[in-house]
Amino acid sequence: MVGWREVVSEFAGTALLLLFGLSAIFMDFSQGSPMMSLIPSGDLRRLLTAVIFSFCGTLIIYSPLGRISGGHINPAVTVAFLQLGKISAKSAFAYIVAQIAGAVSGAAIVALIWRHRVTNSRLTVTVPGPEGVWVALIVEVAATFLLISLILSLLEIPRLMPFTAAAAGVLGIVLVFLAAPISGAGLNPARSLAPAAISNTWDDLWVYLLAPVCGSLGAAIMHQMRRRTIPCAKLIHDRSYVCHLKNCLYTQTQSRGT
Repeated sequence: MVGWREVVSEFAGTALLLLFGLSAIFMDFSQGSPMMSLIPSGDLRRLLTAVIFSFCGTLIIYSPLGRISGGHINPAVTVAFLQLGKISAKSAFAYIVAQIAGAVSGAAIVALIWRHRVTNSRLTVTVPGPEGVWVALIVEVAATFLLISLILSLLEIPRLMPFTAAAAGVLGIVLVFLAAPISGAGLNPARSLAPAAISNTWDDLWVYLLAPVCGSLGAAIMHQMRRRTIPCAKLIHDRSYVCHLKNCLYTQTQSRGT
């Protein structure tokens, strides 16, 4: 069972992700923002937002917060490791609660900071595009499947593990840029739930709670079918930080070595 340090790290990491990521959306798309005139192209501003969101997530994972907890900062990531038996059910529950609480806290701070420019409470809420709910559902499932598949594929090779967060960040930029006009590019139930709760906007939220979990489980199950082994549920495993996650092969190897 993980301790309070891991849970607090997940809370703080997810709060920071929402704080900077949602601030990027307001900076790039809110009325009155200088970015609207500096970068007239909506596509370029969407790309900039994707870069900021993904870059912040990558930095959080490589930071001490990520090294303590593993840097999940997304319930979909935790669900994948639960399916793979790399985190206990109690620890997964604690992580997901911390992620949701952190996301809501981060979104609340953003609402306070940017309230003088908030003319559209739905600006940071993930909603389906013109193609409709079912297309958005499919896109969210597929995008999360690709993201989790990449993470698992890199983690299974110890020498590539240090690059997992960076590679996921790059893929995240591509996925957010491409999927945002179609589905809103949630890919993270906590990221979608928090702005919905803050703005009291619940339209089609089920899509953004269900789809990432389905995509994550699909990636984890396919990984199991390939009979691959994930050494640890941490996206960045630093031996300087004690690991309390289930079945950590790095910890077991270190214990045998001593």
